Amino acid sequence: MASIDTPLLVVGHGPAALVAAKVASGRGLSCLIVGHEPIVDDQPVVLDEESLRVLEPNGVLGVLRPYASARAPFTIAPTLFEQALKHHCVADMLVTVYDRMWVDEQQVDEQQVDELRPDGGALSGVLTDGRSRWELRADAFLDVSALPTELNGAIREAARFATALVDGISESTATG
Repeated sequence: MASIDTPLLVVGHGPAALVAAKVASGRGLSCLIVGHEPIVDDQPVVLDEESLRVLEPNGVLGVLRPYASARAPFTIAPTLFEQALKHHCVADMLVTVYDRMWVDEQQVDEQQVDELRPDGGALSGVLTDGRSRWELRADAFLDVSALPTELNGAIREAARFATALVDGISESTATG
């Protein structure tokens, strides 16, 4: 069976998966998004200041501007946010997106719990689309089902996770 190794595996639905991947890739960390499905919500949301601070340095606001229903304050429907950001993730050399796939036989390696991942250790399992199977190993993972689906909350929490992860890797590399 072929294998896939990734520094960060992001699993789940909604905007948090995409934001975590973009923040991590913006800081040089490769990641794999598996099984993303958008949250369907066409009700425009005003992005708060913290969300704008997260998105601006990662080049995301420029991608989202054509989809905004208002620019002052920046307002966008969550469905359009996810569509535009997903296309941006697909074009990002450090982000791989696999739709219609899931992780089977998932195991968290509790022996590898360390500062690299704020909430646990490495993950191993089998990535599948129901027909084919690949061994999967991730140094860290994020299951976004535990994060908010509300747009501003998803942006903030996903960015916090990705930032803590990359900072932990940087610190361990500097001290190791």
